[in-house]
Amino acid sequence: MSEEPDSGTLHPAEHRAYRELYASSRQLVNRWERLIEALKGTGAGETLQVGAGRVRELLEALPARTEAYGLHGGIAAQGLGARIADVRGAVTDRSVDTGMVLRLAVLDVEHVTTLLGQLAALADARSDRELASFCREWESTMRPQVKAVRKEAVELGADPGRAAAPLDSSLLGRVAHGAGWVMGSVGEAVDRVTGSRPGADKP
Repeated sequence: MSEEPDSGTLHPAEHRAYRELYASSRQLVNRWERLIEALKGTGAGETLQVGAGRVRELLEALPARTEAYGLHGGIAAQGLGARIADVRGAVTDRSVDTGMVLRLAVLDVEHVTTLLGQLAALADARSDRELASFCREWESTMRPQVKAVRKEAVELGADPGRAAAPLDSSLLGRVAHGAGWVMGSVGEAVDRVTGSRPGADKP
C-alpha cells in the first residue's frame, strides 16, 4: 500500500522547481529592466514594465511561502538569475534584432507562468491545497502578461524596420548587432551551399 503524500514537506521536484522559479523570475526582472529602458515610450516598453512589476510582486510573496518549508531563494538562486540576465543583456540582446528580443521576452514570462502551473500540480499531488492555491493564483496573474507581451511581439511585425533594428542604438549595440548579422549571413551561405548538394536534405 502506498504512503499518503506528505502535505508538509516539499517533494524534491518542487524544491528544484522553486529554485528555478526564483532564478527565472530574477532573470526576467533584471533583463526586462534593460529592455524597458531601450523601449521607453513604446507600447512594448509599457507592457514589459507592467509584467516586470508583477514578477517583482511574486518575488516578494514567494519567501513567506517557501521558507515555511525550509526552502530559501536568496543570494544563490536569485544571483544565478541576475548573472544570466547580465550575460543576455551584454551579448544576446545586443547582437539580435529587436523583433527577436521581444520574442525571447515572451519565452521569459511563459517560463515563469508554466513553472507556477506545474508547481500547483505538484502541490496538489501532496494534497497541499494552500500552496497549490497560491501557485495557481499567481499563474492566473501572470497568464495575461504572457498574452500582452506576445501581442506586442506580433504587432512589432507591422514595423519591419524597427523589428530588424538593434535594440540598443549605442555604438557598442550597433557593432554587436552588425556582428550578429554577419554571423547569420555566414550561416545562410553555408546552408545554401550544403543544401544544393545531392542528398543534402537527408539526415
